[in-house]
Amino acid sequence: MSRQLFGLFDNPCVYVLTSAVSAAAIASLSKKEADVLTNVAEKRRREFATARALAREGLGRFFDVHGFDLLNAGDRSPIWPHGVQGSISHSDTRAWVALADATFGTIGIDGEGRDELKRDLWRLTLLDEEMGYLETLDASIRGRRALTLFSAKEALYKAQYPCSGSFMSYTSVRVDLGEAGLLSCTFQEAVGPFSKGFTVHGRWLEEIELVTAVWIPAR
Repeated sequence: MSRQLFGLFDNPCVYVLTSAVSAAAIASLSKKEADVLTNVAEKRRREFATARALAREGLGRFFDVHGFDLLNAGDRSPIWPHGVQGSISHSDTRAWVALADATFGTIGIDGEGRDELKRDLWRLTLLDEEMGYLETLDASIRGRRALTLFSAKEALYKAQYPCSGSFMSYTSVRVDLGEAGLLSCTFQEAVGPFSKGFTVHGRWLEEIELVTAVWIPAR
């Protein structure tokens, strides 16, 4: 069963739906969507289908778009209906879909089923400043906050890609975590139209699982 998730985006016209991953969602795929999953493992089929079911529900519920086949472009990014911006994420157990009118800008969402980001992954995904910040925290939460930084970068990648069409490395951006679940992402180098120093904002929630969201307002 899906539910609407609140508190991730400042704008109430950005809608987020979430549900547990379910094998039952596979039956809801359209033929074109199901054809994409030839020779795909059952686990991946469940996650893909659950996210598509959420997207279908959201498109109909909030945008009056029905019967839309949500397929992927050659770069694997979802092809949303005209006038809609969206973002999809899933863990092993839960899926999330965020949807907004395209006039709002672009959005990214990321959910993580892990409890923490292991320390041996910090050097691969985090900047020295970010690792320095983690060392100021109580040891019991460092891994969890490292995962929050990582997740925000994943969300930003999805938000910036429709504008840039460009790869963004983990070290291309610095994430700062603020009070009350606020976060900011500052580009450390130019990526597409985003110059070094350009900052975008987002939020994170300790929900059933850790969820982060980033938005880039239309310019």
